[in-house]
Amino acid sequence: MKTLKLFNSVVLKETDEKPFISEQGFIIEPGALWAKKEILNFYKNEKLDGYGLNKTFHKSWKTIFSSSRTDLLIEQIRHYISTYGSEFEDEIYIPNEVLEIPNTKVVFKVVKSYPKEVIIEKCLQLLQSGIALKEETINDVLSILVDELDYKFTGNENIKNKEAVIKIADMYGIIPNDILEFFRFIIYRTTGESLLIKSKEVIEAIKASNYNPAIQFEKFGLEKLAEIFNRFKPLFLAFKTKCPKAINKIAKLSKVHHKPLVSNPLNYVTSIILNQEDDLHWLNNATSFALFRAISACHSRIQGQYAFAYRIRNGKSFIKTNKVSGAAWSNYEFLINYCKQRFTLNGKRFFLPPDVEYALPTSEKMFVGNIPTGSKFFGETLAIGVYWENQWGAHDIDLSGLNIGGKVGWNSEYKQGNGELMYSGDITDAPNGAVEYLYAKNGLNEPTLINSNVYSGQGNCEYKIVAGKGDQIDYNFMMNPNHLFLETKCQSVQNQTILGILIPVNNRQSFVILNFGAGQCRVSGNSEITITATKALFQQWSNPISLREVLIAFGGEIVNEKENADYNLSLDNLQKDSFIKIFKQ
Repeated sequence: MKTLKLFNSVVLKETDEKPFISEQGFIIEPGALWAKKEILNFYKNEKLDGYGLNKTFHKSWKTIFSSSRTDLLIEQIRHYISTYGSEFEDEIYIPNEVLEIPNTKVVFKVVKSYPKEVIIEKCLQLLQSGIALKEETINDVLSILVDELDYKFTGNENIKNKEAVIKIADMYGIIPNDILEFFRFIIYRTTGESLLIKSKEVIEAIKASNYNPAIQFEKFGLEKLAEIFNRFKPLFLAFKTKCPKAINKIAKLSKVHHKPLVSNPLNYVTSIILNQEDDLHWLNNATSFALFRAISACHSRIQGQYAFAYRIRNGKSFIKTNKVSGAAWSNYEFLINYCKQRFTLNGKRFFLPPDVEYALPTSEKMFVGNIPTGSKFFGETLAIGVYWENQWGAHDIDLSGLNIGGKVGWNSEYKQGNGELMYSGDITDAPNGAVEYLYAKNGLNEPTLINSNVYSGQGNCEYKIVAGKGDQIDYNFMMNPNHLFLETKCQSVQNQTILGILIPVNNRQSFVILNFGAGQCRVSGNSEITITATKALFQQWSNPISLREVLIAFGGEIVNEKENADYNLSLDNLQKDSFIKIFKQ
């Protein structure tokens, strides 16, 4: 049920029954009891138990700390012999070590029920917010609206998400009125991609398609299309073999009706100084998340960042160094003052979880689960891992940590220094699930990239990022389920992924969750690109502007008790719209 996935809720159905409380701590409201079976099955498959969290090669950090590299290697070779060439799952060798998992404390989670109208509103708010959404989220929202709630789109929903506009046009026949959105829809119908990119690949895809947009062009209006013809001339001309008359007419009309592109100053906040008189139109029409992107860009320059890790639309990344302009200082103050007036949070109270610093959300595409990319998790010791199952698309995922001191991972050392960074061991087959961890404690003083690599499997496989506080190494387990920060399922965009970066902060460790494809920044060794990538990510995420800072700046109050909060942002209470609805206008 996709409403559970997005909003931790189902459609309300009135009943006189009492709430149901499961042994696992799920409290199902009376109005949700009609879906009790589906709810329990959903959360059973959603979360790992203590044994699932400890499906590691070795079962204790003490084993890693006290064993020689030779002893660890011998155990690893026995595992490799049992997996490579063997088709029998019970032949997989795992060391016979004692595993003693603490009893899991029950944490109560309420599964809510909302009237149909409320869930429709929550779905539409996601599409209207202007925040960039993952394709999976858009598909889930549309499925809830149409398949579960029988919603009929009218075209008057004021949807600001570009990809959603295109999907609604394609699936339900609501053609966009905006010229750019209409042409984006035509490109989508032709190529299956919604981006207006004048690339060789897109042009060839248009030419190879059998779709003829002549009728759609005529219905929409050739004069309107002529306004953007010169901006997207290569794309229009690619249609010439399919509808030559329409393209020739649009080309001629463009000599009269062409409108030059007007640049949005928010795209240049780090180089051009904004001013109230000239740029107010752009500010007033910008979504909250467009403003937050601009604020974040200025803030990072103010902090002295000059090396940048850019994440592109496919989830991959590249590294670039840029000069820093003085405009960032002026624009940062200007934008903060503007947003204080526009997003007043006076009288609103917020609960933020301890040992967690949420990043300022700018795009849901850059969320990991429901958590903004760049959010930090703190602890004197931390355990960061990747969990996978064969049926999710990969048999072998390798975890590693890389810093100036070298690499810790499957084909390198299992510990660094005096155990400041340790590796749980390499597993090469996961028929029933497997997890690999890195353990970091005080004494690890250098930023450390946490990377995963799909050694055997598909580049688009699924996996879970697992992060929690570490325990003393003497215990016979690798992860205490009661000390878990997060466990969130992700999909890989390429074989090598940067899961995050460990950054030491005031005698504690912090894990910054990132989860993006390594792109050009191959991180298998201490290459110049890897060093630049580490430097860029450290600069970008060591001291970014946080959600906490923005909430306080806009008049919000941070409270210590969930019961006193208007917005409970605890980790187990986050929904897909938790951050979006704070800045709803």
